Amino acid sequence: MSLFGSAEREAFTEPMTCTVAELADRLKQVLSDAFGDELWVEGEIRNLGRARSGHVYFDLVEPGPDSGAGKQPEASVSVALFRFNRERVEDTLRRHGGMAMEDGMKVRIQGKLDFWPPGGRLQIYMSGIDPNFTLGELEAERQRLLKKLRDEGLLTKNQAVPFPVTPLRIGLVTSKGSAAHHDFCDELAASSLAWEVVLADTPVQGADAPPCIAAAIAAVGRVGVDVIAVVRGGGSRTDLVAFDNEAVARAVADAPVPVVTGVGHEIDRTIVDEVAHEAQKTPTAAAVFIVGAARTHLETAEQAWEAIAGWARRLAADADRRLLAVSQTTARIAEGHLHRAGSRLEGRAGRVRDLAKTRTRGETRKVDDCAGTMRHRAAAAIAGGRHTLERKKSGLAVQALRIPRTAAKELANLEDRARLLDPRAILARGWSITRHDGKVVRNPASVTTGDELVTTLAEGNLHSTVSEGK
Repeated sequence: MSLFGSAEREAFTEPMTCTVAELADRLKQVLSDAFGDELWVEGEIRNLGRARSGHVYFDLVEPGPDSGAGKQPEASVSVALFRFNRERVEDTLRRHGGMAMEDGMKVRIQGKLDFWPPGGRLQIYMSGIDPNFTLGELEAERQRLLKKLRDEGLLTKNQAVPFPVTPLRIGLVTSKGSAAHHDFCDELAASSLAWEVVLADTPVQGADAPPCIAAAIAAVGRVGVDVIAVVRGGGSRTDLVAFDNEAVARAVADAPVPVVTGVGHEIDRTIVDEVAHEAQKTPTAAAVFIVGAARTHLETAEQAWEAIAGWARRLAADADRRLLAVSQTTARIAEGHLHRAGSRLEGRAGRVRDLAKTRTRGETRKVDDCAGTMRHRAAAAIAGGRHTLERKKSGLAVQALRIPRTAAKELANLEDRARLLDPRAILARGWSITRHDGKVVRNPASVTTGDELVTTLAEGNLHSTVSEGK
């Protein structure tokens, strides 16, 4: 008998077991019953990739409240666009403004929701797209951003920055090596002006483009350029979406120098065009505008210099005429002054000559008197000098005779002393000098038996050998 009732037995019944393939079939059936053959789904493209086979794969996401780059979406589903459908979808986008699918693009796609058993993945097999939805979303976002910027006063902020007098140092924000880059620089080169271009290389398309463009604008604004040029060649409406970005618009509005844009074709108008100081239709047109501004200021300066030169020439001519008149008047006045001064000088010269003659005669008499006195004094001085000289000469003669006699006596005494000290005189008295190895022997103990001795006498040397020492 069972201890459990029927309800309790049902609670402990084992769940149904099926294979993975059976589970996949059931999921596919459930999806087909719930959603039918096809449905429309709205979302934002992320992680777009194109395979070699021609298929396109991406994630269709519902961005969360904080939908910045790298943020987790609120929901996501995988999408596969096979080659046979891709060509039709891309043709539809091209016919509606030349658009192309890319990351960040908001779309409304048509497809079948199905389960892919080999990969264990739920995905949409895309078959169509609504281009009007994307265009409408882009325009709605554009209008929303324009209103926000207008309310904050940013649409006219950069326009209030004074345009430089001669904008020859340009910060260029574009993709290096692109057609826009070459068109812009070629136009500058053709002008023959002395440009300096600071290039900020940045992507201009794709999900990563907006923050890069904004950073590039800020970077060139910090290096002291005169003007910033933001240029990009033409493309589809979605190709230019990076220039409808809020971060890029704020970077333009906050730039410390005027920003000139040249984005897209003649008919394109982006948010950065609305915010910039000057918006031109193409990269070439942007360069033409900057060249024209620089050339206008240079021509104005040249005209100013020519006007200054003309004014200076007129002033110089007037000054020459006034100088000629003044010089003629001055010459006449000077001539009269010179004539009168000459007459006064002639009269004064006569008086000076008479005074000089009188003074000269008086001074001549004084000189003659002084000369006589000097001759008398000189004669007396010469006579006294001769007497003194004779007296000194007699004294010197007596002293000259006495000095040699005294010197002769001293010399004789020195010779006698030298003879007494001469070793030869000492040897002549019977003394001798004995040496051993060139040294004088003073003590018998300094030599030994067998040592050879040399004895110096008055008339020669004796050689001997020590036979006994003491």
